[in-house]
Amino acid sequence: MKKNGGAKHISAGCLFLALWFASQRFSAAPVLSAIGRIAESMDSGDLLTAASFVAMLNGLRAIPLYLGWFLLGNGVASLKASFYPLSWIIPATAIPLTYFLLPSFGEGLQLHFGIPAVLSVTTVLILRYLTREISDWGYKSIALALFVLSFQWLDVLPFLTPYGAGWGELSLSVKTAAALLRKTAFLNRAGGAVFFGLFFSGVLTTQLLVNYGARLASLALLRDREQKMALLREKNFAARIILEMQQLVHDLKRPLTTILGLADVIVSGRGGEGVEKYGSVIAEAGHSMEEMIGEILHGDFRRSITLGELIEYVFTQISPYPWRETVTLRAEKSALEEKVTVNVVRLSRAVVNLLDNAHRANLQTGGTSIEISLTLSEEWAEIAVADEGPGFPPEERGNSGWNSTGLGLQYVTMVAENHGGRFVPSGSSGGGALAALLLPRHPEKKENC
Repeated sequence: MKKNGGAKHISAGCLFLALWFASQRFSAAPVLSAIGRIAESMDSGDLLTAASFVAMLNGLRAIPLYLGWFLLGNGVASLKASFYPLSWIIPATAIPLTYFLLPSFGEGLQLHFGIPAVLSVTTVLILRYLTREISDWGYKSIALALFVLSFQWLDVLPFLTPYGAGWGELSLSVKTAAALLRKTAFLNRAGGAVFFGLFFSGVLTTQLLVNYGARLASLALLRDREQKMALLREKNFAARIILEMQQLVHDLKRPLTTILGLADVIVSGRGGEGVEKYGSVIAEAGHSMEEMIGEILHGDFRRSITLGELIEYVFTQISPYPWRETVTLRAEKSALEEKVTVNVVRLSRAVVNLLDNAHRANLQTGGTSIEISLTLSEEWAEIAVADEGPGFPPEERGNSGWNSTGLGLQYVTMVAENHGGRFVPSGSSGGGALAALLLPRHPEKKENC
C-alpha cells in the first residue's frame, strides 16, 4: 500500500471513530418503545421488529468502532515498512480497550463485549490478511460492516445466551419477551436466518475483494513483465543497431583499404608501369563504395546482381563469426546465375539476420548445421535458411518464440516487402525452422506489362 493510500486510510479511520463517538448518543427510546409494544400485542411481528431494532442500534454503535480501528491500523502500518505489525496490533488491542473504557464517555446503555465482539475482532484480523493487497478502503468497509451487523443478531438469539451472547440490557429484554410469548424457537429461527443472510453476504463480498486483489496483483505482475520486455527490446535494438553499424563499416572498409593501399603505392612512386591499372582498381573500389553508401542512405536504391554474387557477399559479412563454418550452400547453377535487382546492402543484411537467428536457434537444441538454399519458381527467386533449432511456434509467426524480441525478423519482413517480395517462416521437413525470403523474378518485365 502506498503512503498516499495510507493517509486515506488514516483519515477514513478517524472519521469512523468520530462517528462511533457520536453514535453513543443515539437514543434507545424507539427500541424501548418497540419492546413495550410486545407485551401489549403479544405478536410475533412486534417481537421480530424489536429484535431488529436492537441489532440495528448495536450495529450502528459497533460498526464505526471496528471500521475506525481497522482502517487506522492499515493506514499507520503503510507509513513505514517496520510499522507493518501495527496493522494487527492496533485493532486487536484498541477495540477491546474501547469497550472497557466506554463508561468514561458518559452514562447510559453501553456495548457489551461478548461473543459478537470477539467474532468481530477476529473478522477484522482475517479481513486484514485477505485484503492486504487492496488499497481501496471503501470495499473493505462494506465487507466488514456486513460481518459486524450479522454478529449483532447473535445477541438476540436466546439459545446463545448461556455462551456469553446478548448480555446487554436491550438484548436481554427482547429475549425475556420472547420467553413470555413462548416464541423463543421462532426468534432463534428468524434471527438465525437473518444472521446467515448477512454473514454470507459478507463472505461473498470478501471473496469478490480477494479476487479483485488477485487480479490487481496479476495486472501488476503483467505490467512489470511488459516493462522488462520493453527494456529488453530497447537494449537488443540498440545492440543490433551497433552491430549493423559495425558490419556496414566493415563492408566499407574493404574497398577503402584497397583505395588507400594502391594510392600509397602510386604516391610513393613504386607503381611503375602498373599505375594505370592501379588507377582502374581504385576507381572501381571507389565506385563500389559509392554504390554501398547509396544503398545505405536510400532504401529504394537498386542494382542488378546475381544470387550467387549476393550469397558471396553474405558469406563475406559472416566470415568473422565462429559459426560461419556451420553454414552450407545448396543451389543449382541456374539459381546462382539468376539476376535480381535489389538493394544489396539491405538485402544481404536481411539474409545475415536469418543466419544469425538460425545460429541462435541451433544453440537451443544443440544443432550443428545451417543451410542456405537457392531455388527458382516461375514467379519467385527464393532464398531459404534452414536450421536444426526448436522451430517457429504456431502462434509466433514472425517471432522465433525462444526469448527473442523478433526485431531481426521484422527487419527481414520489411526488406522483403520493400522489394515487392514476401517473408515466409515455416517448419522444416527435417525439424527446425525454414525461413524463406521470396524475391520477384524479372521485376522490370512486370513493370513494362
